Amino acid sequence: MQLILEESEKQLSFKELEEFSKYFNKEIPLSFINFYIKFNGGYPRENGEHNFFLLGGFNPIKYGDLTIEDIYANLIDEFSNLKYMIPFAYDEGGNCFLLSLKDKNYGKIYIWLMDEKELVLVSESFDCFINKLSQDY
Repeated sequence: MQLILEESEKQLSFKELEEFSKYFNKEIPLSFINFYIKFNGGYPRENGEHNFFLLGGFNPIKYGDLTIEDIYANLIDEFSNLKYMIPFAYDEGGNCFLLSLKDKNYGKIYIWLMDEKELVLVSESFDCFINKLSQDY
């Protein structure tokens, strides 16, 4: 099955994606960029069951009420160890899924458990994360 998101924000231009990359001053994995070309945030279609990651939705870039840029600024204000980690999604409990742009764990996906203030590895790459999620839909 293919993951389809509903209620995505305005489609991003290549220039906007380029500006987004400059915001982090790091190269962003192509799979992430390609996903956001197709879906600028949104929610997985309801299938009557929970998905593997208990994912609530994907955060949009630039457009919408709560953008990746806003969430990132707030996160690193309070937790400097999350610098160069893109908060692209959230689970049903409000925890953040983060794409690491750090050299030591580049491309890996983590979840930031807000209550525990703990970072936990959930996937080796954005592609693996999306593929696992797609199996639920």
